[in-house]
Amino acid sequence: MSELGVRTIVAVFLIGLLALVVIFGGWVQACVLTLFSVLAVIEMSRMFKKKEIDICLPPLFLMAGAQYFLLFKLPAYLPILYVVCFTYILADRILNKHRKTEDAIATIFVMIYPLALLLCFGFFGFDRTDVSRVALMMVFAAPCMADNNAYLWGRKFGKHKLCPAISPKKTVEGYIAGLIGGPMGGVLVYFLQKIWGLDVHWGWLVGLGFLGGVIGQFGDLFASTFKRWAGIKDYGSIFPGHGGVMDRLDSAMVFAPVVAAFFHYVIR
Repeated sequence: MSELGVRTIVAVFLIGLLALVVIFGGWVQACVLTLFSVLAVIEMSRMFKKKEIDICLPPLFLMAGAQYFLLFKLPAYLPILYVVCFTYILADRILNKHRKTEDAIATIFVMIYPLALLLCFGFFGFDRTDVSRVALMMVFAAPCMADNNAYLWGRKFGKHKLCPAISPKKTVEGYIAGLIGGPMGGVLVYFLQKIWGLDVHWGWLVGLGFLGGVIGQFGDLFASTFKRWAGIKDYGSIFPGHGGVMDRLDSAMVFAPVVAAFFHYVIR
């Protein structure tokens, strides 16, 4: 099967998984996000090991395993989880003679990128009411449509390299196509929301989709800087044709805080 065929099959599977999360929310969403967060920590650990940096895994696995369930059921205790994990990292650096300062710095970085950003996926959808579902769909629809447009258009028509030192295959033509794909994601969400009788104005969603196309592609390039630094092609291989969890969510997770702020301050 061709690379494009494999990529398409995996994309359909991921869309189906997202549909389950959007429809059921609650524990389904918490479990899926927890699994993805744990896998993201593993991928980041392997990436840092390529540069002989050994991050402190116990507090990161604790965060990845507990933060969504606390957000879902006991949100008041979520800051305590972060304080405990951060304190663990500090104590580990001080008391563990084998732990280097570079290890501690990288561990704190993983607390933020990706774990704190991935937590934003839990800000929508759990309650399955109001516009929460719309926000959750926007987090993924705009960056994914931008990414797919950029990939397909760049592969066929790309001539001018965008950032060859960071991502040799990305082109200016693909980037422009991604800017069109983001609003297309907004249009898609506009019609999908009708399933639940919601009516967020199409203008808001198209505008937010454009931001998703811009921010999502920057998030993708930012993730690529680490792959080039570590000398790896992908963060993982769990999704054939797409790479790992970090490869698949690098755009959406930097867009998620923007969606959260937009829906909190503008839509609601």
